Amino acid sequence: MDNNLINRLKYVIESTEGVDFAPYGEGMSDYWIGKAEKRLSFPFPESFKWWLKNYGGGEVFGDEIFSIYELDFDNVVGDDIVYINELNRENNVTNSSQLTICEGDFGMFCFQKDANGIEEHPVMLNDSFYAINFIEFY
Repeated sequence: MDNNLINRLKYVIESTEGVDFAPYGEGMSDYWIGKAEKRLSFPFPESFKWWLKNYGGGEVFGDEIFSIYELDFDNVVGDDIVYINELNRENNVTNSSQLTICEGDFGMFCFQKDANGIEEHPVMLNDSFYAINFIEFY
């Protein structure tokens, strides 16, 4: 991601009311992000990976954006993105072309994988289009 976009993202995150993320720079490693992508067979969008690396977690209007707890995926529970998505797939709530990133009062927000290999997946709210990418999600 280019520096202009990064600066825009940081500004939007810091100035948007209702957004409560961990402090900038306290994210997670590429190792755990890669493990989660591989486990879920779902390539995370670059903007979401940037958020994971730099913030690692947080909430938007009180609803947690799922992150990676950096614990063994076979034993982790709670709002870890791997746990939530494996549970949703097992219960036929979502499928392998979707990645749940937040659940709240409004419903379930998911990335929708595009068969054309687009790097930034759109965000869907339930089954309806919500945002063109993760940046526009919050």
